[in-house]
Amino acid sequence: MPDVFRRRGGLFLRILISTALLAVVLAYADVGAVLDALRDADWTWFIAAVAVMALAAVVGALRWRVLLHEAGLDVPVLRAVKTFSGAIVLNNALPTAVGGDAVRTWFVGKESGKLVRAATATIVDKLTALFCLYAVAWAAFAVDRSAVPSSVVRALTWLTIGLLGALVLGVLAAAGVRPVVRRFPERLRDMLRDTWLTLKTWGRSPRTIALVLVLGFAYQVLIVLVLTMIGMTVGVELSFALAAVSTAIVLVAMLVPISIGGLGVREGGYVLLLGKAGIDAADATSFSLLSVVAMILAAAAVVGATAGWEAIQARERKARVLTRQPPA
Repeated sequence: MPDVFRRRGGLFLRILISTALLAVVLAYADVGAVLDALRDADWTWFIAAVAVMALAAVVGALRWRVLLHEAGLDVPVLRAVKTFSGAIVLNNALPTAVGGDAVRTWFVGKESGKLVRAATATIVDKLTALFCLYAVAWAAFAVDRSAVPSSVVRALTWLTIGLLGALVLGVLAAAGVRPVVRRFPERLRDMLRDTWLTLKTWGRSPRTIALVLVLGFAYQVLIVLVLTMIGMTVGVELSFALAAVSTAIVLVAMLVPISIGGLGVREGGYVLLLGKAGIDAADATSFSLLSVVAMILAAAAVVGATAGWEAIQARERKARVLTRQPPA
């Protein structure tokens, strides 16, 4: 019972924090001004953003499937796209920003019986996607320096240094653990060995590395394009560089498990960062809210489309089996 109360208490606290943060942002931005921005929105741009986000979900799913396939998990394309897109929806609804990723790992791992490899693939997928986002952000800033305020660039710089430092510490920790692995419980040793073998398999394949990076860059470019379209929806001329840099910063903030799907943290982050570029708080808030709505709608549409296509294929297979059966 105490564990149940603890879990529910943590969930309640995150709901409370999300509500409080969002309330503060809406009060600062003025609810009436936010509603006016939404009322005057150009929904043509929003529909276009949803369509591009759906394409991004497919690209991200194919990227994840490359890692799964090279790790020995044969996941059909439609299943991978449906599971990945469903994870996007859940990431924006569950108590943490990675809850959907845990769910997609569980589904694929349980079905294949290779949960450790599925988890390794998902973690590498997330980490390399973050690397691609930061690479896109720095490249966009290099091309259009005037679009990003210096204070926002400083925040990106410190975060980049921090992430690189965490990577170095992680590598050193992994190297330090190797000599004492034999002292670990057998089950844990087997899990670590399976993870290491999976990483070596990917590392030995230049084709896999290149494909993961190319698809990762394509995915992040599409995401940033979605955000620029959301900006156009609310009448904000949001440059590609500012959208990329701001998103790279906000995404890391959302990983801190204090809210539901990053709600409140995301809005506050965009209000703060876009405000440095002279974008009104009401516009930044409506931009943030519409961006998550676009992601959920697009991902849900992809889930529905793939589920429907799977159902059609299942009926066709059943019909072929029935036609092959000899008459009674």
